[in-house]
Amino acid sequence: MNTGHKPLIRIGLWTASILSVIAVGVHSFPREYPELSFLESFYYTLRLFILEYDLPHFPETWPLIFIHFFAPLLAVSALGTAITYLFRFSPLLQTRWRSDHVIVCGVGRTGKLMAKTIKARGIEVVGVDMGPPEGFEEWLNEFSIPMIYGDFLSRPVLERAGAARARSVLFASGDDLQNLEGVVSAYGWLRSDSGPVRLLWAHIASEKLAETARLALRTEGTVGIRLFDTYHLAAAKMVCKHFGPEVREGVREITIMGFGKFGRDLVEVLAKDLKPSEKPHIRVVDIQNRKKEVDALAKELGISDRMTFMQADIQDLELTDDSGNAFFLCTDDDIGNLAVALMLTRHILGTHVYVRMGKWPISAIEEHLRENSGITFVNINDLVVEGIPDFPGIFEPAEFSDLKRSGRGESARGGEQASPITELERG
Repeated sequence: MNTGHKPLIRIGLWTASILSVIAVGVHSFPREYPELSFLESFYYTLRLFILEYDLPHFPETWPLIFIHFFAPLLAVSALGTAITYLFRFSPLLQTRWRSDHVIVCGVGRTGKLMAKTIKARGIEVVGVDMGPPEGFEEWLNEFSIPMIYGDFLSRPVLERAGAARARSVLFASGDDLQNLEGVVSAYGWLRSDSGPVRLLWAHIASEKLAETARLALRTEGTVGIRLFDTYHLAAAKMVCKHFGPEVREGVREITIMGFGKFGRDLVEVLAKDLKPSEKPHIRVVDIQNRKKEVDALAKELGISDRMTFMQADIQDLELTDDSGNAFFLCTDDDIGNLAVALMLTRHILGTHVYVRMGKWPISAIEEHLRENSGITFVNINDLVVEGIPDFPGIFEPAEFSDLKRSGRGESARGGEQASPITELERG
């Protein structure tokens, strides 16, 4: 049953019950008390809903006895539900006295994932989005997260969400520039030299924009700005969980198939995680010509001598069964990744193979490939969920060190001279 129809069904049942009680009362009161007219019977029936009764004696017929008990119970149930819906559909009532909560601005794919993860761990969450409200109806019925509809760049909108009392504010829309503008705008009026340390988080997927923000933004006081990127977070968790130093032992070549956002972040995380003694060759494969991008990244990471690019269709690669090889299928095409994984099973047995999936594949296929071929499917959303608890200031109050300030003179409390420079790091 569609959850959006449940309120209508409930209202229909109450209406039918109330009309039934009135019908029984109007029909039965004159039989029990002949002196009552139709209007008087109707009046006394309505009084039953508010527990009022002053007739000469308690009724003796079972229909009247039933509605004497059922009517007030029905009234209490309707009143309680009405109050519940009033709070549910009036976010201002839910957020007016709320404090130490987390606000998620931009409740799209990333925002919903973060909101439900934080809510599941017992932290109160308030969502802010342009709407429309009906687009969130089913999701809200499932997770019961209050929503404020409006532009998160607007101070009044954030004030209605309780930003001045919130533990942290996350800007998680799909627009990097709006997230950056939102976090800077919010910092402008939330900045304080006293009170608890609070962090304003902005989701920035663009490497260039993030780097520019790190260099340009300056913060002071007890409110700081931090940047995060879900793909970078997922890549870090993927390496930590599935391809750590012990697993990498003996690996001589790592092939990254697909140099999109996730593939690029994975290369960066891998290169930084390798120990000085580990010097595997990293081969990047993509159907588009990304040689300049790959060479630039290799130079930036200091691994130009052992990182190469090959333009090719992943399905046309010649594969060899070698335990010293590791493959990461990182394209945004789940079906394509799954097809390549199935192809790999025909050519390799002892190789490390990791398949990035936006949605989880059929469980039977996953179990079969994992048990028989050692292929590991990695769900991006699951990795992000695992990484969110690492964000300071979300599940535990932020500490002053979480502001990540650096520069001439470390910003501190207690009257010490503060530096305005903030180092914005990825979460």
